[in-house]
Amino acid sequence: MTRIYFNDKPVDAPAGATLKALLQLQACDPALVVVTVDEKFVPGAEYSMMALPDGARVKTRELLGGG
Repeated sequence: MTRIYFNDKPVDAPAGATLKALLQLQACDPALVVVTVDEKFVPGAEYSMMALPDGARVKTRELLGGG
């Protein structure tokens, strides 16, 4: 298991979990959030390829629509 900090809360994830898998485990729709990992923006196209290291700090922000 890997310890990840998701929006400042400790979360256990399987070793080698991708960012996309973590978002799904946390019931976040990857298409509806903007994500930073260790304070660096991660483009949505990289969510399924990015393996999270132990201690990674993942923060999400919901995308807002409007008109």
